[in-house]
Amino acid sequence: MGFSALSISCSHQFQLRENEFLLADIDFKGNTDVYSEELSDLIPLSQKANSKPLNLPFVQFTPRVWFYNFGLNNFKPYAQEQKLQAYQNELELLPKEFSGDNKLERKKQKLNRKILRVKDNLALQNSWFWRNIGEKQTIASAEGISQTEAIFERYLKDIGYREAQVSHRVDTLLTSEKFKLVYLIKEGPGYVIDTVNYAISDPALDSLIEAHDEDKFIKAGDLFDFRKVRMEKARLAQLAKENGYYNFLEQYIKAEAYNADYDFAEFERKKRGNLQFTIQNPPSREKHQKYTLNEVIFKAYDAFNDANTPIDTTNVNGVKYITLNKKLNERLLDKKVISRPGSLYNINDITDTQQQISLLNQFSFASSQITPISDKQANLEYYAPQLPKYSFSTGPGLNHVYNSGSSFLGFGIPVTLTARNWFKRLELFEASGRIFREGQPSPLNTNTVRGSWEIGTNFSVTYPNISFFGHDIEKLKFKNPRTQFSAGFNYSEPYWGNRLDFKISNNYRWQPKPFTTIFFSLIDVNLVNTNYNTNEAGQQFYNSLVEQQARGNNIKTTFDPQFVSSFNATYLYNDQDLQDPYGSSRFLRVYVESGGTLLNLAKNKEQIGFIEKLFPLRTDFNSPDTVRKYFRYVKANVDYRQYINLSPSSSLAYRVNVGVANPYGNKSLPYVKNFFVGGSNSVRAWSPRSLGVGSAQPDTAQNNIIPQTGDILIEGSVEVRKKVARFFGDIQLALFLDFGNIWKYYPIYTEEKQNKANFDFSRFYKEFAVGTGAGLRYDLTYFQFRFDWGIKVVDPSRSAGDRFVLDEFKLKRNYKYGLNFNLGIGYPF
Repeated sequence: MGFSALSISCSHQFQLRENEFLLADIDFKGNTDVYSEELSDLIPLSQKANSKPLNLPFVQFTPRVWFYNFGLNNFKPYAQEQKLQAYQNELELLPKEFSGDNKLERKKQKLNRKILRVKDNLALQNSWFWRNIGEKQTIASAEGISQTEAIFERYLKDIGYREAQVSHRVDTLLTSEKFKLVYLIKEGPGYVIDTVNYAISDPALDSLIEAHDEDKFIKAGDLFDFRKVRMEKARLAQLAKENGYYNFLEQYIKAEAYNADYDFAEFERKKRGNLQFTIQNPPSREKHQKYTLNEVIFKAYDAFNDANTPIDTTNVNGVKYITLNKKLNERLLDKKVISRPGSLYNINDITDTQQQISLLNQFSFASSQITPISDKQANLEYYAPQLPKYSFSTGPGLNHVYNSGSSFLGFGIPVTLTARNWFKRLELFEASGRIFREGQPSPLNTNTVRGSWEIGTNFSVTYPNISFFGHDIEKLKFKNPRTQFSAGFNYSEPYWGNRLDFKISNNYRWQPKPFTTIFFSLIDVNLVNTNYNTNEAGQQFYNSLVEQQARGNNIKTTFDPQFVSSFNATYLYNDQDLQDPYGSSRFLRVYVESGGTLLNLAKNKEQIGFIEKLFPLRTDFNSPDTVRKYFRYVKANVDYRQYINLSPSSSLAYRVNVGVANPYGNKSLPYVKNFFVGGSNSVRAWSPRSLGVGSAQPDTAQNNIIPQTGDILIEGSVEVRKKVARFFGDIQLALFLDFGNIWKYYPIYTEEKQNKANFDFSRFYKEFAVGTGAGLRYDLTYFQFRFDWGIKVVDPSRSAGDRFVLDEFKLKRNYKYGLNFNLGIGYPF
C-alpha cells in the first residue's frame, strides 16, 4: 500500500506510510476450540479497531475518533503556550523550598499538575478533554500485525496447541478508505496430558499434597494448558500456607512436560506426554519449615489519633487485646478471632478473622502483619482502628407527583443516628426518623393530587451472635451470625383517611458455608389501624374497594385495619461472582412462612382480645363492615436460577419461580404477601402486577388495570446476554422469553371468574402468558441500567383457541399488543 493521505472524521488528514492502512474492524476465522474473545483480549491497545456504538456489523461510525479529531483540528497552540507561561510565572513567584504551609504547598502541587497537562497538550497537539473522551484512529501496520500474530501463536502454544499457526488477510469494506483485518487461525492438534505427577523431596509436604490430590486443577486427559498449570501452582502454594508453611513461595514449584525417555521428538510426534510438578526445597535446606504462632496481638485503636489516651491490655484465651479505656468487650471480640498462640500458621485463619472483624461494622478496616522471630515461630498482629461511636446522616430531598394535570411538589427530611458498641456487646444500634410532605394520588387513579403528611420512625439493634435464653450458639460464632430486633411505626394521611402502622420483628442470620445464607424470624408482627374519611372523596374510595372485593380482588385488605403475625425462614444459595457477569453459577432461594399460627390455639380465631383493647378502631370514622382482619395462612416459594457461560462475553440464563400460599383463615392473604406477575423482573410483556388471574379478565378501575393478586405462582424466563461494546462499562444486548401466571387457591364464584381464576391441574398449563422481547443493558459492574422491550405472544385472558396474539403486534402508542417498555436497575434475575 503506497504513501497516501486520507481525509476522515472531521476532516483530519492521516499520512500513511508504506504497508499501513486505516483499520476499521478485526475478525477471526478458522478457530474452533479457542474463543475469538480470548484472542481479541490479547491484541495490543494500539492495534485494536476503534470502538463503535453497539459494535454492529457493517456500521463504521466511530464517534470517539470524531471527538479526538475535532480536538486536533481546533487545537490552538498559541493559547496553550500563553497558558503555560502564565502558570510558570505564577509558580516562579512561590518559594521553591518546602514552606510548611499546607495551603501554599497544595497550590504549588496544583500549578505543577496544570503545567504538566499543558505540556502534554502541546506535545500531542490536542487538549486533555478531547483526548480522554476520544481515541486516535487506528492505523494498522505490517510490523504491528506481525507482532500480534506472534502473540496469538505464543498464546495458542501455551494453552496446548503447540503447532498453531496464525496468518492474516485484509478485506476491503464498502469504503475504500478503511479495511477489515482478518486473522486466520490454524489451531492444529492439542497436546494431551497422560499423567500428572508430583516430585516432592520434603516427606511432610509430600504427604500433605497427596492427601488433597482430589482438589487438583489439572488432570490426565487435559491439554498442556499454562492457565491450569498456573492455577495448580497457586493451589499448592495456598495449601502449604494453610498448614504452617509461612515462607513457601510459588517459585519453589517447577512444571515440565516429559515422557519415559525424555525424548522431545517423540513428544512432538505423539502429541502427548506426562506433566510433572517438582517442589524444590529452599536453598541449603533439607525441607520446608513450618511456623507456629508465638504471640497473637489485637490492636483496636488508632495509634496516631489516640496517642494521648490510656491503653489497656487484656489477655483472653492467650490473645492480647489492646484497647482504649475498656471500650470493647474483649471476650465477645475473642469469638471472632480464630488464630491462637501455639497453633500452626494458617493463612485462611488470618483471612477469615479479618473478614469476621470487618463484618462487625465496628472498625474502619482490619489488617494483619506476620513477624518471624525464629526459624520456627512468628508473631501475628491484627490491627483494627475503631469507628466513631456515634454517626449521624440525613438527606433532605424533594419529590414531584403529577397526575392528569394536577401536580404537587413535596419535601422530606430523613435522619439516621447510628451508635456502635453502646451496651458493650459489639452491637449496632440504629434509630431513624422521617417527616415527609408529599403528593398522593389515589391508587385507583383519581385525577387529583393533594399534599399529605407522612411521619415515621424505626429502631433496630443488631448483635454479632445468635443467642437463646442468654446462651450463644458457639458452633455459629465463625459463620457470620447476626441477631436483629427492630420496631417502628409510620403515620400517613392519604386523602381517603389516615393510617397508622406498627411493626415489630426479629431475625437471625448465619452463613454455614461460603455461598449459603440462612435467615430465620420468630417474630414478624404488623398492626395497621385505618380510618376512612366520611367525606365524599373517602366514601367514593371506600365504595371502589368494596366493588373490587365483590369481583374477587382483595385490594381492600391493603387499606383495611389488620393484624399480621408470622414466623418465616429462608435458605439462600448464590455462588455468582459479580466480577464475572458471564460466568456459570447457580442461585436458589427457598422461603417458607406461617402466618397467624398461634390463632389456631385460640378459641376466637377471628381476633385477639388485648390487641382490640389496646388499639381500638374508631367506629365514628369507619363503615359498619370495617373490622380488623386477622390472617392465617401458610406460604412457600422456590426461586431457582442458573447462569451458563457461552463465551467470555456471553451467557445463557434461565429462571423458574414457583410459589403457593393457602389463606385458610379468611380465604385472603395480607396484600403484601400475595404473588404478582408482570413488570421488569417478571413477565416483561405485561406492565407491573397487571397479569392474571388465571384466564380471567384483569380487574379494572376507571378503565385502568389495578394490581392483580394471586395465591399460586408459576413463572419462568430464558435470556441470552451478549456483550457488544464497552464504554466505561459493558454494553450488552439481551433476547428473552418469559412465561407465567398467578391463580387463586380457592374457587371464586363470581360469574366472570368462576372456573377461570382458581388453579386447576386440568387447565393451568393452558393459561400461561408468554412474552418475548429484547433488552439493552449498561453494566458498570456494581450498578446496571436495564432497558427491556416486551411483546405479548400468548394472552391467557382471551378465549381458548384465540390466545396467540403475536400476529397482532403493532408499533402503536398505548396499544394493548404493542411494545411494553421496562426500566430496571440490575439484572431481571
